[in-house]
Formats: sequence, structure tokens, C-alpha cells
Amino acid sequence: MTVKVTASLDNFELGKKAALDGEIDKARDFLRPIADANPYHPAAFFLCQVESRKGILNNCEKYCLTFLSKHPQHAGMRTISALLHIAKGDIRQAEVELKIALNTNPKHQRALNVRQQVVWLRSQEEARNALEIITAVEASKLSKLKAARHLKKIYPADDWDNHELQAKVAYFHNSANIKQALKSFEPELVEKAVELGYCTWPKKIQRHVKGKRVLDVGCGFGGYAFGYLCAGAKSYTGIDPAMPLSEKRMRNKRIRQWVEVPRSAQEIASSIEDIELLQTSTHELLDKSTFDVICLHNVTEHLSDIRSIFSDIAKLMSKNGKLIYLHHNFYGWSGHHMAPHNPSVLDTNNPEHLKFCDWNHINIVEDLPKDHYLHTNLNQLRVGELRKLTQEFFKIKTWELRPSPDNVLKRITTDIIEKVQSVLPDITIEELETNAVFCIANAR
Repeated sequence: MTVKVTASLDNFELGKKAALDGEIDKARDFLRPIADANPYHPAAFFLCQVESRKGILNNCEKYCLTFLSKHPQHAGMRTISALLHIAKGDIRQAEVELKIALNTNPKHQRALNVRQQVVWLRSQEEARNALEIITAVEASKLSKLKAARHLKKIYPADDWDNHELQAKVAYFHNSANIKQALKSFEPELVEKAVELGYCTWPKKIQRHVKGKRVLDVGCGFGGYAFGYLCAGAKSYTGIDPAMPLSEKRMRNKRIRQWVEVPRSAQEIASSIEDIELLQTSTHELLDKSTFDVICLHNVTEHLSDIRSIFSDIAKLMSKNGKLIYLHHNFYGWSGHHMAPHNPSVLDTNNPEHLKFCDWNHINIVEDLPKDHYLHTNLNQLRVGELRKLTQEFFKIKTWELRPSPDNVLKRITTDIIEKVQSVLPDITIEELETNAVFCIANAR
């Protein structure tokens, strides 16, 4: 009898250590027989602890309730019980379980962490309820305004640009004028902005555009409009001389393909007060309006008349206004918009890929026909030239050379550098390694 008890104790200690070390299979081998024989034994808790930490909750349920019937104040098992209720969607009961756990041990770290999770889930439930009121046809204006004000108090997730619900929360949370935000809210267009990847860039520069009047130069199809509103822009004006106002299609930035969209740029601009989409140029805007922030996202490399456009932008800026641009470097790995875009999709059997990859486009560009994309759509500005030109019209506050991914950088060799320098003797390794330039500048 003594031998059996000793062996059981030894197995428990070995299982407990394995559980604490996260060795789930070993913990199961030692702890499950003990827990099955005596579900009140601490082995049941340590088994549930390692299972739940690995995200496996279905095995915990059969032990949890029985264990708590004898140890009702056990903070650890109460926390696991809360996780079980969360998995079932019962947030209210999870809150009850955590209250018991933290009354027993106010400093129980896992219970505190799970309580944060519950607070988050509760806020998301409240967000969904508020959005249902806002989109309900039968809801009164007063109830919709109250719901919008409640959304203003809810914090969106850090990655709200990747989640439709979170982007809608961000739209109201970041707005400076709730009544105006409610008036301009179009849930379908917020969803499209997230789906097609048009919230990511506005989110990255959110602290600069929140509460500001934004001009987006070279906006293409106006896809960024709701991305900027979700980031808190006071208003959005997108201009592009080539913008097809009546077309109902847009480029999906996540998959690099054209897709159908529910409304044309013209329909969006005519129905939403905070959005203006114009088939026009910077020059035609002069003396009509000014803007707090003027953005160009992967546009500067396409501007053949960039000096005159920078001159216009300087005049379109309000006092203390900002210019923000992301410039795609022509002298990076494969040139702009030429396949392959990244070594991960390089097909060495494809002669077109081999023509442009590994900086080879720099050596062959002058031999390409004059109507080739590299000549007709790209100004081929060097990084130094771009900086000098920017300084002519603006005071640069931020100038970041953003390097290419590691899988690109590791492909650069001495032979490649020498080959490129045979046509551009002054080009540096840093310029070849640069994927993009991020710039923030103020008017002079």
C-alpha cells in the first residue's frame, strides 16, 4: 500500500513538473490516471492547466466542475472555468467565475489576463449591438446617435485595418465629430476598404491625419477614402487625372487583382459629404481649397512632372500643413510593378522574371522600347534626386530609407553590384537595398 501511494506521489510530482514546463504529452501520461481515479486531486487542475494553455479546452470540462465542487475557491480552476464559458460564448458566466477567482487571489496573473480578455470581448459585443442599432432602418435618430457615442468610447484592436468590425469601431472612435461621422457612415464601404487592403496605409500614418483635412494625390480609384475616415481624417479629397469616376471596379491590394465593387467613385462622392473624389490635377485645385495633410502613396515614382506637382502641393498646404509620401524605389530588386515582385514568387524558368529580377532591370532599361512601362510610367528618380527635389519646396522632418525584405537583401552579390555600377558608377549599396522612401515634410 505504501509503495502504491509513493508511486502515485512520484507520478503526480513528475506530471506537475511536466505541466508547468508545458510538456503536455508527458503531463497527460502521469496526471490523467490520477485525475480519472480521483477528480478532486490537484492532478486534475494541473492537467487542465496544461491543456488549457495549449488551447485544448474540451478535455477540461469533465474535470473542472467536479473539482470545483470540492474546491470552490480555487482561483486557477475558476479561471479555467471562465475560459470554458468564453469558448461557449457565455461572457456573463465567465465574468462570474473570474470574480470568484480574483476575490480569492486578487493578484492571480492568469485570472487578471483572462479578465482583460473578457473586458475586450464584452466591448466587442457592445460594439456589435451598437452597430446593429446604427444600421437598423427602424431605429430613431436619437438611438443611433447614442449608439455612435458609445462606439466612440470603445477602443479598436491595434490591427483594426485587418478586421471589418474593428475598422467600424475605429471609424467612430477616431472621429472628432460623431454626428458628422454617423451621417457619413457606410458599413458596406468600410468592409470593402478592409477587404481590399485600403485601411493599412491610413492606419500607418494615423497620428498625422486624425482630425485633419486630407488630400490624396494620385488616388487611383479612391479606395483609400474610407481608410482615411477610419483613421480619423476630418475629410478626404482624392484626386487623379486618370480616375474613372463611373467604373465599379478597384484594385485589391491584398491579392494584386482587379475586383468589382458595389459603387463607383462618382456614386460614393455624391452620397458621402466627407468624401470628395475628383478627376483632376493639383494645378486645377489651386486657389480653391487648402489641406492639412497631403499624401502620395506610391505615386511620386510615377510623376513625370513631379517638380510642378510639388510646387502645387506647397501652395495647397494649410498653415503648418504636412506632406507625407511613400516612394517606391526604382533601383530596388526588380523595378516597380515588374514581375516578380519578390524572390518568393521568382520563377527561374520564366525569361520575363529573369529579365527584371536581381537588379537586372537597371542594366537593360535603356535598351527597352520607349513605349515600355518603365519609360512611360516611371520617372526613374534616384533617391538623392528625390530628396533634393523635396527640399526645394519643403522642410523635411522625416526621411526614412526602408530596406527590402531579408530574402531580397541576401541576393545582392559583389557581381551584381559591379554590374549595376558599370552603368551607374555612383550608385550605393544602400540605394540598391532600399525598397521605399518614407518622407514627412512641412511647407517652407
